[in-house]
Amino acid sequence: RNKALRDFQSRSVKERSKFENENTSKYGGVDYGFSQGANPNVASGKATMAVVTLVLAIDGDSTKLPKINSLGDVEEALRRIASDSKVDDCLQGAEILWTPEDREESLSLRDVVADYPELRSV
Repeated sequence: RNKALRDFQSRSVKERSKFENENTSKYGGVDYGFSQGANPNVASGKATMAVVTLVLAIDGDSTKLPKINSLGDVEEALRRIASDSKVDDCLQGAEILWTPEDREESLSLRDVVADYPELRSV
């Protein structure tokens, strides 16, 4: 179990390292993030894409996720995760990370390809 939690922390740190900064950091209902003034280098009111990453530590190895080819597959995967994580308090840790965080930021296709080369659009 300790090895699994170390792996969870390692994956969480790896995913967080893709962000230039974190604006939101909430734990126990308290926001530990910081809010900087408007950044002149970010786009405003511009359409953008977003990447959401879930890093989970669930006891056991029975959570089988479908290959993700569509939005329906994403929904099914989330249903399976939700169902499996409710059994006997087996959810040990969870991180939900998204970028861009700030509504003034935009994420370009170049950024996505550089930070998430294995990602594909669904």
